Amino acid sequence: MFKDLTAIMDKAAKKENFTSRQGGAEEFEVKELEDTFNITLPADYKFYLLKYGYTVWFGEIICGFVDKGALFEGDADVIPTTQHYKKLYNDDNNYISVSPTGVVIGSYDGGGYYFLFSQESERAGEVGLFLTETYGQEVSKFKSFTDYLSFLVTGTPEPESVEVDYDEIMNIIED
Repeated sequence: MFKDLTAIMDKAAKKENFTSRQGGAEEFEVKELEDTFNITLPADYKFYLLKYGYTVWFGEIICGFVDKGALFEGDADVIPTTQHYKKLYNDDNNYISVSPTGVVIGSYDGGGYYFLFSQESERAGEVGLFLTETYGQEVSKFKSFTDYLSFLVTGTPEPESVEVDYDEIMNIIED
């Protein structure tokens, strides 16, 4: 069922400094994540969590579950990462709030985050890139977590552009 995701991860495992969680996440951890944010995760991301936990390689981090005390615990653990971005964006009126229907699965180096929409969302399973420089507006998206993962590993498929409301940005700047 998840042959594509497994094949992508086999390629990722060859990346420089590749690391993942031995044995993946436990079922109770995935349930805790869903309960913490009152969401249902897309099936491909659940599979990823249960098989790989989280992954890091040179230049990329895909959030999931990291063992306590592990090198990437602060950067790759999905629950505190999501909580961090919600606090950062939701507590500042200049930024569009982080959606309550999903989780942050990665940071964008230029400032921003990748957000995976949960099954409760009209955009179930999609991954969006929301940037700080656009005051939290989405700038691109992938149809699924698997497409997002494939892009990070192979460079395809390209993300779909999302129209940015520059009038809204100007209103924020002028205030």
